[in-house]
Amino acid sequence: LSRQIEVVSGSTRRPAQQLSTWSQPMSSYNSTTEDDVTLEAARKQKIHNLKLKTACLENEEYIQELHVSDWSETQKGKLLAAHEKAAELLAAVETGTKWNLTQAYDLPKLMRVCGLEMGQRELYKPEDKPQFMDIIALKKTLQELKQNKNKTRIVSFTNMIDNTIDKVEKTEEELRRSQLDATQLSAVPVSTLKQVEDIMNVTNIQTALSSTEDQVKAILEQIEKVTEIQNVALSDGEMQVAEEQMYLKVQLLEKLVELIKTKFYIVKTVRDENQPFSRIYETQKKSHQELTQMKEAKKRLKQRCETDLKHIHDAIQKADLEDAEALKRFASNKDKSERFIQDNLEKQDEAWRKIQDLERQLQKLGTERFEEIKRRIDENDREEKRRVEYQQFLEVVSQHKKLLELTVYNCDVCLRCIGLTEECVAEACAAIKARHDKCNNELSELSLDVRKEYLEFFRMLHLALGNLIYKKEKKLESIDRDIRTNHIQLEFCIETFDANAKKHADQKKQLYVVRAQTEEELKMLKDKQQNATEEFKPTETALLEAGIEFVHPQDEATEETLNRRSKMVEYRAHLNKQEEVKIAAEREEIKRAKTLKQSPTSPQKLYNAQSPRTPPSTGRQAIGSLAQPLT
Repeated sequence: LSRQIEVVSGSTRRPAQQLSTWSQPMSSYNSTTEDDVTLEAARKQKIHNLKLKTACLENEEYIQELHVSDWSETQKGKLLAAHEKAAELLAAVETGTKWNLTQAYDLPKLMRVCGLEMGQRELYKPEDKPQFMDIIALKKTLQELKQNKNKTRIVSFTNMIDNTIDKVEKTEEELRRSQLDATQLSAVPVSTLKQVEDIMNVTNIQTALSSTEDQVKAILEQIEKVTEIQNVALSDGEMQVAEEQMYLKVQLLEKLVELIKTKFYIVKTVRDENQPFSRIYETQKKSHQELTQMKEAKKRLKQRCETDLKHIHDAIQKADLEDAEALKRFASNKDKSERFIQDNLEKQDEAWRKIQDLERQLQKLGTERFEEIKRRIDENDREEKRRVEYQQFLEVVSQHKKLLELTVYNCDVCLRCIGLTEECVAEACAAIKARHDKCNNELSELSLDVRKEYLEFFRMLHLALGNLIYKKEKKLESIDRDIRTNHIQLEFCIETFDANAKKHADQKKQLYVVRAQTEEELKMLKDKQQNATEEFKPTETALLEAGIEFVHPQDEATEETLNRRSKMVEYRAHLNKQEEVKIAAEREEIKRAKTLKQSPTSPQKLYNAQSPRTPPSTGRQAIGSLAQPLT
């Protein structure tokens, strides 16, 4: 024991480099300076324990020496005093032996013995500060959205924004009581809020169409005025004014059709602006995946912590049982040792009475006593070390248990925050989807109204163009009749060398010029009507697909033209009854002339036989050209 004390004392004077080398296995959680201080205190405690054991064992050696000394009453008294001192020293050893500064149990041993998975690096610590500044920034963004200058568009998102702000505030309150880092969590709803802001800035279709609607109303008022002027001109017989008003009406209707096309373009533009929000479910799906990953990660962390907590609880229960058994065993051994020592004293007393006969037995008993005291000291050392290890085990377990429980609490807080964030994202996505569907419904209804309006304006334009085309065709027929009439008159004048032939020839040329102009105007009107019909085909298809039945303006124009022709035919039949009688008489006269011409004694044949150089058959051509228009 003295050599051990010298070795331990000498070890305290070793170089600091060697001490630091010894302290390296124990530097898992403390710095180098703290390890040195702890090792120094442990060495001093070990020296103190060795001194106590040395004093006790030296006394036992002295007792053994007394066993082989001269046997006398004095020696017996000394032995009795030594026994008393031995009891005091043994009590001092049992009460004064301490091993609490020796590192007997640490976290790696706990994790190895209990089979733990979670290290301290993976656990939340009380000194960790929560990171929730991004959540505050998220709440600020929501408040800015709530203060959006476009009040009419924010109405449909007010409840969603208020609910989201409440949930974000609850999340912030939960995070303040935790050690969580909410940076990743706060980044999830950013894209959703960006789409909320974007959909709030989508152009309002009513506002975009307001100026176009005003222009349409102004043009309709102009068309009403032009129609009124046209009707007055027709009733007064001012055909030129009526024709000018009809052309003006066509121009206004063309402008009206262009405005309808502008409406289609505006509706298409707003639909294109609203189209990106049809994929909001992708944003919601992505956010749900991120939140699910975070939720699953925290659930796995919580499950691992709960598993470690269960292992620790089992280890604590096992350690408590082992501690109770060890205490019971130590107390039993101590009682047994006390009984043994007492029995030993009694036997020594008996031996003193039989000292001469039992000298060897006394020496043997002394040796046994020495061995027992030595064993008891060693057992006391082991017990004290076991107690220190048990206390350190409880401290390490308590500390690690608190960290695990704190980590479980933070996992629960994070799961609640993730749930609130998921609700915020789902509510925002639902609001965006509702807004998108409502906007699409409004655009569909508005598109249908615009197509109906287009149908009405196209009907007006097509009927106006059909009326003009009908009048121009009738004018062209009238010009053709005038041309044939002038041609007949010209042939008559040529037949008789009449001086009016020049006038009829000039009128015929002028009529051809007017006819060319009329044909050009007619072609222009038909092209306009055809172009308008081609442009109306998509609207016609859309109206039919929507289940709206209507009479095509072409059919209405055809029916109106037939009615007008029937009415003109009736007027002409009423006015031309006397002319038909004259024409029939003239046809009869021509027929008789042809009959006379074909007879063998007709004057014409005689004239042809007498003078072979008769003038060419201009008369027959004139009569044929006269008969053709009459037919």
